[in-house]
Amino acid sequence: MKTKGLIPIAVCMTLVLAACGGDEGSTSTTAAEQSATTTVAEAATTSTAAVTGERTFTGADGVETTITDTSRIVSLNGDITEIIYELGLGADVVAVDVTTTYPEEAAAMNDAGETVGFAQQLTAEAVLSFEPTLVIGDTQVAPAEAIEQLRDAGVPVVIIQYQTTLDGVETKIDQISQILGVEEQGAELGQRVMGEIGDAVNLAQSAADKPRVAFIYLRGPQVIFLFGAGMPTQAMIEGAGAVDAGADSGVFGPAPLTPEGLIAAAPDVIVLPEGGLEALGGVEAFEAIPGVADTPAAGTQSYLVYDEAYFFNLGPRAGQALMEFVQDLHPELAG
Repeated sequence: MKTKGLIPIAVCMTLVLAACGGDEGSTSTTAAEQSATTTVAEAATTSTAAVTGERTFTGADGVETTITDTSRIVSLNGDITEIIYELGLGADVVAVDVTTTYPEEAAAMNDAGETVGFAQQLTAEAVLSFEPTLVIGDTQVAPAEAIEQLRDAGVPVVIIQYQTTLDGVETKIDQISQILGVEEQGAELGQRVMGEIGDAVNLAQSAADKPRVAFIYLRGPQVIFLFGAGMPTQAMIEGAGAVDAGADSGVFGPAPLTPEGLIAAAPDVIVLPEGGLEALGGVEAFEAIPGVADTPAAGTQSYLVYDEAYFFNLGPRAGQALMEFVQDLHPELAG
């Protein structure tokens, strides 16, 4: 298996801090439990300009929010930002959080100071400074007190469920399109993305082998985790016709990497985040981590490297990322 070259794309802020934070947003739920309920109080226009008309949305935190104005949106998650832009409302986004790395114009907002920082360490003051008419985030956003302060200030804040499955991509798109009042665009986007995911999954099913794949999260030498069950990476690995080596060896969520844990996982292939690998010092530095050299992946130099947001954000590019992953993992299937 070939080693995947580095993809030149901006580095996003670590998701693992949120996953390790022990807040309610990192709790695994069923697809049925993840679905938020929606009531449309008034038919919404399908214009890609700021949508008018009152509607309500009941989020994953059980709070019903009345939405009347989408002209100044603050997005608290990178995948949500991507969806807003794909739905044609990017011009109405006035601030993002640091996990936004795509599209380019949204990523540039961080460099321009149009950012609320890291949404898992949110402050109400940072959000209020942008005078938002709507704030959208998921259940990873913390602390809860900051969200309450925003609501107390009269700002509509909608919290959707953090999704960790491929089916959850469509749920996420559908919910955001309902929040923004552009259901028609949402249906079209969801159909396209799920079609791309389906194509990738179908291609993977024709693979002759089912390799064991581990996703190892790196953010320098002090932050190294083996991802397991309940993470978006599990959906990507299993969707690509592989075995999630971390989940299969009993790891749930992100677990600090140990030599014993990695050897037990016995991955044939290791997937790494581009920014983290660079911060560590490259492949040679990675192979110096205890336990790595003892894996089947190290023996064949089977490492695949992607930008982390591209690989596991489960946003509009999920199908494209999965197809690329399938073809890298099974070169014989590449067209």
